[in-house]
Amino acid sequence: MKTGWRLGVILILFAATASILHTVPPVTDAMKPVSVYAVPTTIGTWSSADGVPEEILPADPNEKLSLRRTYRHGDRVAWIAVALFVGQDDAARRGSINKIYPQRSVSRIEPLSFTVALNGSATSSISLPAVIIHQDSRRLLVAYWHQIGNRVYGNEYRFRFALMRDMVSARRADSLLVRIATPAGPEPQLAMDLALVAGLASDMYAALAGDITR
Repeated sequence: MKTGWRLGVILILFAATASILHTVPPVTDAMKPVSVYAVPTTIGTWSSADGVPEEILPADPNEKLSLRRTYRHGDRVAWIAVALFVGQDDAARRGSINKIYPQRSVSRIEPLSFTVALNGSATSSISLPAVIIHQDSRRLLVAYWHQIGNRVYGNEYRFRFALMRDMVSARRADSLLVRIATPAGPEPQLAMDLALVAGLASDMYAALAGDITR
């Protein structure tokens, strides 16, 4: 008797779920591809050229669209990649955590985090993930964040939760992945390298957020 009752409840729940999924609107993408093209060709005194080497910032085959630029200022160089992911209600279209920074020919990966004041405002400060990549004789600093609309996520789990929430409530499944890389100097120079990346991150967010709100 109890088994039949439980089976009946399960069948009712399945029927209710199917009815809800049938009536809700399809998942769409709110971010337009043009948002990626908001990446500026110059950032302050930094000028850029198209392209980023794969061994610096690997491309993800699930990107709908991406813009990759190499920036230079005197003898300093930085690489920036902005990728748009859409249709992420399908797991096969979601970005891979193994494509955020180099994984091959790497002897060691040192995780770290630092705080960035987006838009130059201390009230909008956020902790961003970063890593030091050891590639043969080179050390590479890579920092990144996920972005949904104007909201920045520096934590992978919070981003995944926000993405799932948007799929259910807002019926949207798009996001940006912004990555910044630069050669990392000796250990005592780490604070200067992080400050350099923080400045670029603030300017990059301002460019992207300004385009999204227009």
